[in-house]
Amino acid sequence: MKVINNLQIAFILISLLASCATGGKGTAEANYGVVPLPDRINTTEGAAFLLSGTTKIVFPEGNEKMQRNAEFLADYLKLSAGIRPTVTTVTTEQDAIVMATGLEHDNPEAYRISVNDRRIRIEGVSEAAVFYGIQTLRKSVPVGSYASVSFSPATIDDAPRFAYRGMMLDIARHFQPVDFIKKYIDLLALHNINRFHWHLTDDQGWRIEIDAYPKLTEVGSMRKETVIGRNTGEYDGTPHGGFYTKEELR
Repeated sequence: MKVINNLQIAFILISLLASCATGGKGTAEANYGVVPLPDRINTTEGAAFLLSGTTKIVFPEGNEKMQRNAEFLADYLKLSAGIRPTVTTVTTEQDAIVMATGLEHDNPEAYRISVNDRRIRIEGVSEAAVFYGIQTLRKSVPVGSYASVSFSPATIDDAPRFAYRGMMLDIARHFQPVDFIKKYIDLLALHNINRFHWHLTDDQGWRIEIDAYPKLTEVGSMRKETVIGRNTGEYDGTPHGGFYTKEELR
């Protein structure tokens, strides 16, 4: 009986490993109704574009910012759908996501996404504009593990209403580790926020390492307790603090 159980367990493990090796299953359907909603979404009739393991992400050769955009998109798609396209500079309009600048628009962050059965094209006024187009595209993909993702034919035009779109994080009062900061910035990018206000110093704490003034962190980075509520005069009695090294800030 024990031998049978062991064989059953081994079979299950082999099956699981085999399923992992072959990737996801089925085809998911992209949904362009993302947050924030683009200015215009014009869908048309016709065959869909199919994103799969053979798809390539094409960026202009010699453009480091666009290469970074392409790598971002490949990583995003791997994270959300289990599919990581190949990043390349080899020009192709077949089974590809093509990224380019040169879109004519008054807004420097304007972009256009055009989808047909052969390719997806993300074109922006600037590299930053293409980056926000990438955010829209990645949000349209359902989260899961798929063999492919279907994108219906469409043209998406978008530009921000406000040039300054910011969020503030008060680290002086409530210190957070570096991993939290990175996740926070990723979430800002996901929602097309383009300014990060990092509140690092206040009377509740000093969070920056400065070699010339070591006591700023030796003394100023820690407080013995934190007030409970607002102007209550009550404190929690728990020490709180921390600071970022110069290397972490880079």
